[in-house]
Amino acid sequence: MSEEGDIGNPAMSQVVNAAIAFTDALTAKYAGVANQQDHAAAIRALRDTLGNRLPSAQETRLRRILGEKDEIQYGTRFKTIMDAGRMLAQLEEFALWAEAELKRPR
Repeated sequence: MSEEGDIGNPAMSQVVNAAIAFTDALTAKYAGVANQQDHAAAIRALRDTLGNRLPSAQETRLRRILGEKDEIQYGTRFKTIMDAGRMLAQLEEFALWAEAELKRPR
């Protein structure tokens, strides 16, 4: 629903929020907690919760997505819709993994 040249920040903000929601769902299921701190704490909480079950590739994806949070939500630099598409692709990979993890028994 967007066109080339459109600002990607609003879409990217939704991607960040979705990544946080998946992370909270995983930590809530396996540790009974949801992160209430900064986004760096969410990554630590997920690693603490899942240990070696958190693949480094997924941790890297999550770190990249959450690393953009402050700039896209509070910064002054506009991102492109192409940037949003790339971030969405990272989220899709993270979400596929997270959904599979959420289906696993405790």
